Amino acid sequence: MNDADHTDLVLVPFAGAEPPAPDWFTQAMARTPEQASVASDATDIEYLAWGDKGKPGLLLLHGGGAHAWWWAHIAPFFENTHRVAAMSMAGMGGSGWKQSYSVEQTARDMRAMTEAAGLFEAGKPVIAGHSFGGAPTVTAAADAEGWARLAIVIDSSLDMAHQPTREKFTTQRERRYFDSLEAGLKRFRFMPPQSCENHFIADMIARKSLVEIDGKGWSWCFDPNNYRKTQGVDSRAKAKAAQCPLAIVYGERSLLMEHHYVDKLREDLPSETPFIAIPDSGHHVMVDQPLALVAAMRTLMA
Repeated sequence: MNDADHTDLVLVPFAGAEPPAPDWFTQAMARTPEQASVASDATDIEYLAWGDKGKPGLLLLHGGGAHAWWWAHIAPFFENTHRVAAMSMAGMGGSGWKQSYSVEQTARDMRAMTEAAGLFEAGKPVIAGHSFGGAPTVTAAADAEGWARLAIVIDSSLDMAHQPTREKFTTQRERRYFDSLEAGLKRFRFMPPQSCENHFIADMIARKSLVEIDGKGWSWCFDPNNYRKTQGVDSRAKAKAAQCPLAIVYGERSLLMEHHYVDKLREDLPSETPFIAIPDSGHHVMVDQPLALVAAMRTLMA
């Protein structure tokens, strides 16, 4: 079977070349972020930051197997009004790898990064997490100190299995290497698999997902055993214990947010909780409908 048979390999048609991009994307990516890290639980946690300190804070958290750069085309839309920081979870992006991970510790990492990036200087920040990042986001929201003003959960039903005992991840996985950057780009796909119309976003994310390792080639910048080594939480219990308002944003055609999942969330969360469905979006809302996501978040944060 060749690459053409894999419709989820969204960058194969470009053979390593950068797809054309609209002006809004080019302008957003020209807003170069600060790049820094903070030590949390003896592990360096990478973060990117935009906007001036002293403005209201906004923390952005990615999903599983991703990294802070998934937000690089979104964050600049908030920098005029907010101090924005996107974090890479431990074991992903430029953050350190560990022998074991936990959702609880990721929530503590979020707090440490929020302080380091200066997101508290204008009061409590807004926190937003996508997919696998939804669990640490509601865990941070449930912190007894009540340090967040609002928690936005993006395309996470909170029914997702965060426990490392899932059958798919019970065995040790070896790191995969590619002979070239172009070879790695050809193998990039979204999880769960989906088509993609905004190839320029997928290309940016894929390029930021590949790192060159001396003598071995190019590889994805995440611990391949991260899921297997992650201790989860009861995400719904955390959501119910939130010390700040929650908001749910999701892709209207997301496989992870089918009607019964959304209905269950509505039953569990306070009646005043906003639910915003982004039209014509799958699970990866910041890829499928980035500007609609910006508009939804701006409205929630107003």
